[in-house]
Amino acid sequence: MPPPSPPSLPELPPPADVLAFGPHPDDVEFCAGGFMLAMRHRGYRCVIVDLTRGEAGSRGTPASRAAETAAASVKLGLVARENLGLPDTALEVTAAMTAPVTAAIRRWRPRLVVGPCPFDLHPDHVAAAHLVKRAYYAATIGKAQGGGLPAHRPTALIHYFGHQEPAPSFVVDVTDVWAEKLEVVSCYASQLGLDGAKGPLTNLTSPEFLARYETRFQYWGSRIGTGYGEPFFTERMLALGDPLKALTARDGMVR
Repeated sequence: MPPPSPPSLPELPPPADVLAFGPHPDDVEFCAGGFMLAMRHRGYRCVIVDLTRGEAGSRGTPASRAAETAAASVKLGLVARENLGLPDTALEVTAAMTAPVTAAIRRWRPRLVVGPCPFDLHPDHVAAAHLVKRAYYAATIGKAQGGGLPAHRPTALIHYFGHQEPAPSFVVDVTDVWAEKLEVVSCYASQLGLDGAKGPLTNLTSPEFLARYETRFQYWGSRIGTGYGEPFFTERMLALGDPLKALTARDGMVR
């Protein structure tokens, strides 16, 4: 008898250049929306995978969050967006939760993986950061659980900042896309308290939130001599082909 045929693999979408993970819908937009827009404007294929549906959020519903996420995804110009349906407020660094994150990396085969920073006040953000880090490595191991998909080795993993901001590895200039980013963020009207629905007061619904939010990214822009900047952390060394060019690009910085 002939040997059994190997199981057929599912048809995969075209690879993404940038694959960003969010613990909840809106995390990528609020923390790294400018970066995603800047990458899309440079012609890169960008995808977001949300780990949860944000069903435990103080405001909004899973249905309203899904509608807001769809609108934000259009404004971001994503080629795709997925939700893994993991439990909100209950993310844990386990093999069972790592496997679908690994499968997402193998399915989209990105060059760059973007995840939350492991330093954060929100337990879901911390767990998500470690899940992404584990999956980033597991995706390269052929026998690791990951939806039965072939192994894939991305080029790099970087982390965006949430509640806390340790010393960044680099800051991305998002001045040219700042107005677009605010349009993307405004899609999450339920979270900002702009949908007219009654609900508890949160940090995002305070009258001062948007002003503080803008000041935060103006600060990081000032550190690199631009209007607005988004900080990122990475554990790998960054190579500079022309250090002088990279350093002189900061001439407008307030010293």
